[in-house]
Amino acid sequence: MAAEPRPPPDFERTTRIFARALGWSPDELLARFRPAGEADLEALLAFRDRTGWDDEAYVRWRYGIGHGHEHAYGRLWIVRHEDGPVVAAIGTEVQPIRHAGVVHAGQLLMDVQLDPALEGAGGGAWLNQAMFGHADATLAVGGNTHSMGLVRRLFAPLPPRSHHVLPLDAAAVLRRRGTPAMLAAVVGPAMDVGWRIRNRVLASRSPRDIRVQEVASVSAEWLEPLYAALSPATACVAPGAAQLQWRLRDNPRAAYRLYIAMDGERCVGYLAARQTPVGVDGETGMHLIDWKLADGDAEAVLAALLSHVVPLARRQGCSKVFTTCLAPAAEGALERCGFLRGQPGAHLLTGIRTTTGLPTDARTPHWQITDLSFDSDGGY
Repeated sequence: MAAEPRPPPDFERTTRIFARALGWSPDELLARFRPAGEADLEALLAFRDRTGWDDEAYVRWRYGIGHGHEHAYGRLWIVRHEDGPVVAAIGTEVQPIRHAGVVHAGQLLMDVQLDPALEGAGGGAWLNQAMFGHADATLAVGGNTHSMGLVRRLFAPLPPRSHHVLPLDAAAVLRRRGTPAMLAAVVGPAMDVGWRIRNRVLASRSPRDIRVQEVASVSAEWLEPLYAALSPATACVAPGAAQLQWRLRDNPRAAYRLYIAMDGERCVGYLAARQTPVGVDGETGMHLIDWKLADGDAEAVLAALLSHVVPLARRQGCSKVFTTCLAPAAEGALERCGFLRGQPGAHLLTGIRTTTGLPTDARTPHWQITDLSFDSDGGY
Protein backbone atom coordinates (compact mmCIF):
# COMPACT_ATOMS: atom_id res chain seq x y z
CA MET A 1 0.00 0.00 0.00
CA ALA A 2 1.14 3.54 -0.73
CA ALA A 3 2.17 5.52 2.30
CA GLU A 4 -0.22 8.19 3.54
CA PRO A 5 0.99 11.70 2.62
CA ARG A 6 2.49 13.63 5.48
CA PRO A 7 0.21 16.35 6.90
CA PRO A 8 1.13 19.94 6.00
CA PRO A 9 3.57 21.54 8.44
CA ASP A 10 2.17 23.87 11.08
CA PHE A 11 2.78 27.56 10.24
CA GLU A 12 3.90 28.48 13.75
CA ARG A 13 6.38 25.62 13.65
CA THR A 14 7.80 26.57 10.23
CA THR A 15 8.02 30.19 11.42
CA ARG A 16 10.14 29.13 14.40
CA ILE A 17 12.37 26.88 12.26
CA PHE A 18 12.92 29.44 9.49
CA ALA A 19 13.50 32.28 11.97
CA ARG A 20 16.07 30.15 13.82
CA ALA A 21 17.94 29.52 10.55
CA LEU A 22 18.11 33.30 10.05
CA GLY A 23 19.21 33.94 13.61
CA TRP A 24 16.02 35.91 14.33
CA SER A 25 13.01 35.49 16.56
CA PRO A 26 9.65 34.57 14.95
CA ASP A 27 8.43 38.13 15.56
CA GLU A 28 11.50 39.56 13.84
CA LEU A 29 10.92 37.31 10.81
CA LEU A 30 7.29 38.39 10.51
CA ALA A 31 8.26 42.05 10.86
CA ARG A 32 10.89 41.77 8.10
CA PHE A 33 8.57 40.09 5.63
CA ARG A 34 6.98 42.79 3.43
CA PRO A 35 6.26 43.87 -0.15
CA ALA A 36 9.32 45.07 -2.05
CA GLY A 37 9.55 48.74 -2.94
CA GLU A 38 11.75 51.06 -4.97
CA ALA A 39 14.39 51.20 -2.21
CA ASP A 40 14.74 47.41 -2.40
CA LEU A 41 15.21 47.23 -6.17
CA GLU A 42 19.02 47.10 -6.33
CA ALA A 43 19.25 44.39 -3.64
CA LEU A 44 16.33 42.53 -5.19
CA LEU A 45 17.90 42.43 -8.65
CA ALA A 46 21.18 41.24 -7.14
CA PHE A 47 19.28 38.50 -5.31
CA ARG A 48 17.39 37.38 -8.42
CA ASP A 49 20.58 37.60 -10.55
CA ARG A 50 18.76 36.83 -13.80
CA THR A 51 20.94 36.98 -16.92
CA GLY A 52 19.90 37.41 -20.53
CA TRP A 53 16.81 39.48 -19.66
CA ASP A 54 15.96 43.05 -18.84
CA ASP A 55 15.00 41.84 -15.37
CA GLU A 56 14.44 45.33 -13.98
CA ALA A 57 11.75 46.06 -16.58
CA TYR A 58 10.08 42.73 -15.84
CA VAL A 59 10.11 43.18 -12.05
CA ARG A 60 8.76 46.72 -12.34
CA TRP A 61 5.98 45.54 -14.65
CA ARG A 62 5.00 42.38 -12.82
CA TYR A 63 5.12 43.73 -9.28
CA GLY A 64 4.47 47.45 -9.73
CA ILE A 65 7.75 48.50 -8.14
CA GLY A 66 8.32 52.20 -8.72
CA HIS A 67 4.76 52.70 -9.99
CA GLY A 68 3.02 53.22 -6.68
CA HIS A 69 1.42 49.77 -6.93
CA GLU A 70 -1.47 51.48 -8.65
CA HIS A 71 -2.51 48.43 -10.64
CA ALA A 72 -2.36 46.11 -7.59
CA TYR A 73 -2.17 43.01 -9.77
CA GLY A 74 1.19 41.75 -8.51
CA ARG A 75 3.33 41.99 -5.39
CA LEU A 76 6.79 40.66 -4.62
CA TRP A 77 7.16 39.93 -0.92
CA ILE A 78 10.69 39.78 0.45
CA VAL A 79 12.55 38.93 3.65
CA ARG A 80 15.18 41.63 4.22
CA HIS A 81 16.76 43.12 7.33
CA GLU A 82 17.05 46.90 7.02
CA ASP A 83 19.66 47.65 4.30
CA GLY A 84 21.06 44.10 4.17
CA PRO A 85 20.67 41.61 1.35
CA VAL A 86 17.36 40.06 0.35
CA VAL A 87 17.34 36.46 1.62
CA ALA A 88 13.93 35.20 0.43
CA ALA A 89 11.16 36.25 -1.94
CA ILE A 90 7.76 35.14 -3.19
CA GLY A 91 5.54 36.78 -5.81
CA THR A 92 1.77 36.90 -6.10
CA GLU A 93 -0.64 37.83 -8.87
CA VAL A 94 -4.32 38.57 -8.47
CA GLN A 95 -6.42 35.75 -9.96
CA PRO A 96 -10.18 36.43 -10.02
CA ILE A 97 -11.81 32.98 -10.24
CA ARG A 98 -15.33 32.81 -11.71
CA HIS A 99 -17.51 29.84 -10.84
CA ALA A 100 -21.30 29.39 -10.75
CA GLY A 101 -21.90 33.11 -11.18
CA VAL A 102 -19.61 34.13 -8.31
CA VAL A 103 -16.19 35.82 -8.55
CA HIS A 104 -13.77 34.59 -5.86
CA ALA A 105 -10.68 36.53 -4.79
CA GLY A 106 -7.84 34.27 -5.89
CA GLN A 107 -4.08 34.59 -6.16
CA LEU A 108 -1.24 32.83 -7.93
CA LEU A 109 2.09 32.20 -6.18
CA MET A 110 5.29 32.47 -8.23
CA ASP A 111 8.95 33.49 -8.24
CA VAL A 112 9.77 31.70 -4.97
CA GLN A 113 13.47 32.09 -4.22
CA LEU A 114 15.68 31.46 -1.18
CA ASP A 115 19.28 32.28 -0.40
CA PRO A 116 21.17 29.02 -1.06
CA ALA A 117 22.44 29.08 2.53
CA LEU A 118 18.84 28.67 3.71
CA GLU A 119 18.00 25.57 1.68
CA GLY A 120 16.47 22.89 3.89
CA ALA A 121 15.42 25.34 6.60
CA GLY A 122 11.70 25.25 5.76
CA GLY A 123 11.74 28.59 3.97
CA GLY A 124 9.79 27.39 0.93
CA ALA A 125 6.93 26.08 3.05
CA TRP A 126 6.98 29.21 5.20
CA LEU A 127 6.81 31.59 2.24
CA ASN A 128 3.81 29.75 0.79
CA GLN A 129 2.00 29.54 4.13
CA ALA A 130 2.64 33.22 4.87
CA MET A 131 0.64 34.13 1.75
CA PHE A 132 -2.40 31.88 2.21
CA GLY A 133 -4.33 34.43 4.24
CA HIS A 134 -4.11 37.07 1.50
CA ALA A 135 -6.86 35.54 -0.71
CA ASP A 136 -9.84 33.21 -0.56
CA ALA A 137 -8.15 30.82 -2.97
CA THR A 138 -4.48 30.26 -3.84
CA LEU A 139 -3.37 28.47 -7.00
CA ALA A 140 -0.16 26.56 -7.64
CA VAL A 141 0.32 26.03 -11.37
CA GLY A 142 3.26 23.85 -12.39
CA GLY A 143 6.30 22.78 -10.45
CA ASN A 144 9.97 21.93 -10.77
CA THR A 145 12.16 19.41 -8.99
CA HIS A 146 12.48 21.75 -6.00
CA SER A 147 8.82 22.70 -5.63
CA MET A 148 6.74 19.67 -6.63
CA GLY A 149 6.87 18.01 -3.22
CA LEU A 150 5.89 21.26 -1.53
CA VAL A 151 2.92 21.77 -3.86
CA ARG A 152 1.69 18.26 -3.10
CA ARG A 153 1.95 18.83 0.66
CA LEU A 154 0.40 22.29 0.88
CA PHE A 155 -2.27 22.26 -1.87
CA ALA A 156 -5.28 20.11 -2.72
CA PRO A 157 -4.56 18.48 -6.09
CA LEU A 158 -6.55 19.48 -9.16
CA PRO A 159 -6.32 17.44 -12.38
CA PRO A 160 -2.91 17.99 -14.02
CA ARG A 161 -2.55 20.23 -17.05
CA SER A 162 -1.93 18.78 -20.51
CA HIS A 163 0.31 19.89 -23.35
CA HIS A 164 -1.40 20.16 -26.76
CA VAL A 165 0.46 20.62 -30.06
CA LEU A 166 -0.81 21.21 -33.59
CA PRO A 167 2.08 20.34 -35.95
CA LEU A 168 2.31 22.62 -38.98
CA ASP A 169 5.66 21.50 -40.44
CA ALA A 170 5.92 17.71 -40.63
CA ALA A 171 9.24 17.97 -42.45
CA ALA A 172 10.83 19.64 -39.40
CA VAL A 173 9.48 16.85 -37.17
CA LEU A 174 10.81 14.17 -39.51
CA ARG A 175 14.25 15.79 -39.62
CA ARG A 176 14.41 15.91 -35.83
CA ARG A 177 13.64 12.20 -35.77
CA GLY A 178 16.48 11.36 -38.12
CA THR A 179 14.76 11.27 -41.51
CA PRO A 180 17.14 12.35 -44.30
CA ALA A 181 16.54 15.97 -45.25
CA MET A 182 15.68 15.23 -48.91
CA LEU A 183 13.10 12.59 -47.96
CA ALA A 184 11.61 14.83 -45.27
CA ALA A 185 11.30 17.65 -47.85
CA VAL A 186 9.18 15.37 -50.06
CA VAL A 187 7.11 13.52 -47.47
CA GLY A 188 6.57 16.39 -45.02
CA PRO A 189 4.42 18.67 -47.22
CA ALA A 190 2.22 15.73 -48.22
CA MET A 191 1.66 14.91 -44.55
CA ASP A 192 0.81 18.56 -43.85
CA VAL A 193 -1.84 18.60 -46.59
CA GLY A 194 -3.36 15.35 -45.35
CA TRP A 195 -3.51 16.61 -41.78
CA ARG A 196 -5.13 19.87 -42.87
CA ILE A 197 -7.84 17.99 -44.80
CA ARG A 198 -8.47 15.75 -41.79
CA ASN A 199 -8.81 18.75 -39.49
CA ARG A 200 -11.13 20.60 -41.86
CA VAL A 201 -13.45 17.60 -42.05
CA LEU A 202 -13.58 16.99 -38.28
CA ALA A 203 -13.60 20.55 -36.94
CA SER A 204 -16.85 21.66 -35.28
CA ARG A 205 -19.04 24.04 -37.21
CA SER A 206 -21.61 26.47 -35.91
CA PRO A 207 -25.01 27.02 -37.49
CA ARG A 208 -24.47 30.72 -36.88
CA ASP A 209 -22.25 33.14 -38.75
CA ILE A 210 -19.33 33.68 -36.37
CA ARG A 211 -16.89 36.45 -37.32
CA VAL A 212 -13.34 36.46 -35.98
CA GLN A 213 -11.40 39.71 -35.81
CA GLU A 214 -8.17 40.91 -34.25
CA VAL A 215 -8.49 43.73 -31.71
CA ALA A 216 -5.79 46.09 -30.50
CA SER A 217 -6.71 46.02 -26.81
CA VAL A 218 -8.93 44.41 -24.21
CA SER A 219 -12.26 46.17 -23.78
CA ALA A 220 -14.83 45.61 -21.04
CA GLU A 221 -17.44 46.25 -23.75
CA TRP A 222 -16.84 42.78 -25.23
CA LEU A 223 -15.16 41.04 -22.29
CA GLU A 224 -17.81 41.43 -19.60
CA PRO A 225 -20.72 40.06 -21.72
CA LEU A 226 -18.45 37.12 -22.64
CA TYR A 227 -17.72 36.44 -18.97
CA ALA A 228 -21.44 36.58 -18.19
CA ALA A 229 -21.99 33.87 -20.84
CA LEU A 230 -19.33 31.43 -19.55
CA SER A 231 -20.45 27.99 -18.38
CA PRO A 232 -21.46 28.24 -14.71
CA ALA A 233 -20.17 24.68 -14.17
CA THR A 234 -16.56 25.62 -14.99
CA ALA A 235 -14.21 27.47 -12.66
CA CYS A 236 -11.77 29.67 -14.55
CA VAL A 237 -9.36 32.54 -14.01
CA ALA A 238 -11.06 35.57 -15.53
CA PRO A 239 -9.34 38.95 -14.94
CA GLY A 240 -11.14 42.19 -15.68
CA ALA A 241 -10.35 44.18 -18.81
CA ALA A 242 -7.67 46.41 -17.26
CA GLN A 243 -5.81 43.49 -15.70
CA LEU A 244 -6.02 41.39 -18.86
CA GLN A 245 -4.68 44.31 -20.89
CA TRP A 246 -1.78 44.66 -18.41
CA ARG A 247 -1.12 40.92 -18.50
CA LEU A 248 -1.25 40.37 -22.26
CA ARG A 249 -0.22 43.67 -23.86
CA ASP A 250 2.04 45.47 -21.39
CA ASN A 251 4.47 42.64 -20.55
CA PRO A 252 7.97 43.80 -21.58
CA ARG A 253 8.96 40.23 -22.48
CA ALA A 254 5.88 38.95 -24.29
CA ALA A 255 3.07 40.93 -25.93
CA TYR A 256 0.18 38.83 -27.24
CA ARG A 257 -2.23 39.39 -30.13
CA LEU A 258 -5.93 39.33 -29.28
CA TYR A 259 -8.75 37.77 -31.31
CA ILE A 260 -12.46 37.86 -30.59
CA ALA A 261 -15.32 35.83 -32.07
CA MET A 262 -18.55 37.77 -32.68
CA ASP A 263 -22.05 36.39 -33.16
CA GLY A 264 -23.83 39.45 -34.47
CA GLU A 265 -23.08 42.16 -31.92
CA ARG A 266 -22.26 39.71 -29.12
CA CYS A 267 -18.77 38.47 -28.26
CA VAL A 268 -18.88 34.69 -27.87
CA GLY A 269 -15.16 33.96 -27.54
CA TYR A 270 -11.68 35.37 -27.27
CA LEU A 271 -8.16 33.97 -27.73
CA ALA A 272 -4.69 35.42 -27.09
CA ALA A 273 -1.58 34.17 -28.91
CA ARG A 274 1.93 35.15 -29.92
CA GLN A 275 4.74 33.85 -32.10
CA THR A 276 7.70 32.72 -30.01
CA PRO A 277 11.00 30.83 -30.45
CA VAL A 278 10.59 27.10 -29.75
CA GLY A 279 13.90 25.52 -30.63
CA VAL A 280 17.17 25.80 -32.47
CA ASP A 281 17.82 27.20 -35.95
CA GLY A 282 15.27 29.97 -35.61
CA GLU A 283 12.25 27.68 -35.33
CA THR A 284 9.13 29.41 -33.98
CA GLY A 285 5.71 28.36 -32.77
CA MET A 286 2.40 30.05 -32.05
CA HIS A 287 1.67 29.93 -28.31
CA LEU A 288 -1.97 30.10 -27.18
CA ILE A 289 -1.85 31.60 -23.69
CA ASP A 290 -5.58 31.90 -22.97
CA TRP A 291 -9.08 31.65 -24.37
CA LYS A 292 -12.66 32.01 -23.14
CA LEU A 293 -15.78 30.62 -24.82
CA ALA A 294 -19.48 31.36 -24.27
CA ASP A 295 -21.56 28.44 -23.09
CA GLY A 296 -23.58 26.63 -25.73
CA ASP A 297 -21.59 26.46 -28.97
CA ALA A 298 -18.16 26.56 -27.30
CA GLU A 299 -16.53 23.94 -29.55
CA ALA A 300 -17.60 25.70 -32.74
CA VAL A 301 -16.43 29.06 -31.40
CA LEU A 302 -13.01 27.65 -30.51
CA ALA A 303 -12.79 26.08 -33.98
CA ALA A 304 -13.65 29.45 -35.54
CA LEU A 305 -10.93 31.22 -33.54
CA LEU A 306 -8.37 28.55 -34.45
CA SER A 307 -9.37 28.69 -38.13
CA HIS A 308 -8.21 32.31 -38.02
CA VAL A 309 -5.07 31.88 -35.90
CA VAL A 310 -3.67 28.68 -37.46
CA PRO A 311 -3.40 30.11 -41.02
CA LEU A 312 -1.68 33.16 -39.49
CA ALA A 313 0.82 30.82 -37.81
CA ARG A 314 1.49 29.13 -41.18
CA ARG A 315 2.01 32.47 -42.92
CA GLN A 316 4.49 33.46 -40.23
CA GLY A 317 6.45 30.24 -40.73
CA CYS A 318 5.60 28.65 -37.37
CA SER A 319 6.32 24.93 -37.09
CA LYS A 320 3.48 24.37 -34.62
CA VAL A 321 0.68 25.88 -32.56
CA PHE A 322 0.78 24.86 -28.89
CA THR A 323 -0.68 25.39 -25.45
CA THR A 324 -0.58 23.90 -21.97
CA CYS A 325 -3.83 23.87 -20.03
CA LEU A 326 -6.24 22.20 -17.67
CA ALA A 327 -9.33 22.38 -19.88
CA PRO A 328 -11.25 19.08 -20.13
CA ALA A 329 -14.19 20.80 -21.83
CA ALA A 330 -11.93 21.95 -24.71
CA GLU A 331 -9.98 18.74 -25.28
CA GLY A 332 -12.44 17.30 -27.81
CA ALA A 333 -12.43 20.50 -29.86
CA LEU A 334 -8.62 20.69 -29.78
CA GLU A 335 -8.37 17.09 -30.97
CA ARG A 336 -10.84 17.62 -33.80
CA CYS A 337 -8.86 20.70 -34.86
CA GLY A 338 -5.75 18.52 -35.16
CA PHE A 339 -3.98 19.04 -31.84
CA LEU A 340 -2.03 16.11 -30.46
CA ARG A 341 -1.85 15.56 -26.71
CA GLY A 342 1.65 15.40 -25.27
CA GLN A 343 2.93 12.94 -22.72
CA PRO A 344 1.89 13.60 -19.11
CA GLY A 345 4.61 14.98 -16.86
CA ALA A 346 5.05 15.45 -13.13
CA HIS A 347 5.83 19.15 -13.62
CA LEU A 348 2.33 19.78 -15.02
CA LEU A 349 0.69 19.43 -11.60
CA THR A 350 -1.91 21.95 -10.45
CA GLY A 351 -3.13 22.60 -6.91
CA ILE A 352 -5.47 24.84 -4.96
CA ARG A 353 -5.78 26.00 -1.38
CA THR A 354 -9.19 27.52 -0.68
CA THR A 355 -11.80 28.27 1.95
CA THR A 356 -14.55 28.83 -0.65
CA GLY A 357 -16.94 26.53 -2.48
CA LEU A 358 -14.62 26.12 -5.47
CA PRO A 359 -14.21 22.53 -6.72
CA THR A 360 -11.16 20.85 -5.18
CA ASP A 361 -11.58 17.20 -6.19
CA ALA A 362 -8.62 15.95 -8.25
CA ARG A 363 -11.09 14.04 -10.45
CA THR A 364 -13.32 17.00 -11.24
CA PRO A 365 -13.40 18.25 -14.85
CA HIS A 366 -14.86 21.59 -13.84
CA TRP A 367 -11.81 23.81 -14.30
CA GLN A 368 -10.12 25.81 -17.02
CA ILE A 369 -6.58 26.93 -16.18
CA THR A 370 -4.48 28.12 -19.09
CA ASP A 371 -0.94 29.45 -19.45
CA LEU A 372 -2.38 32.81 -18.35
CA SER A 373 -1.76 31.41 -14.84
CA PHE A 374 1.76 30.23 -15.57
CA ASP A 375 4.56 32.66 -14.79
CA SER A 376 7.13 31.89 -17.49
CA ASP A 377 6.24 34.73 -19.85
CA GLY A 378 8.89 35.16 -22.47
CA GLY A 379 10.58 31.92 -21.41
CA TYR A 380 9.05 29.65 -24.04
